[in-house]
Amino acid sequence: MDMQTFTANRARFPAAELASYAGRYVAWSPDGSRILASGEDQVKLDRELEAAGHDTASVLVSFVPFPDEGILGGGGVGE
Repeated sequence: MDMQTFTANRARFPAAELASYAGRYVAWSPDGSRILASGEDQVKLDRELEAAGHDTASVLVSFVPFPDEGILGGGGVGE
């Protein structure tokens, strides 16, 4: 996976289209240009991807929050 290409393509993905996946996990194509599949459960999504013949090691899965939700992170920052 070329992260530079992935990041550039992902940044161009239409925000309105991504918003339609709010509250779900999405599996991005290796180049970040499209969503291969989505689901409410990451484990089931991984199984779905494998069943469809996708190499899960080359697919990035991320969660799409609802517009009014924040994503917490940064554990360990400042420690």
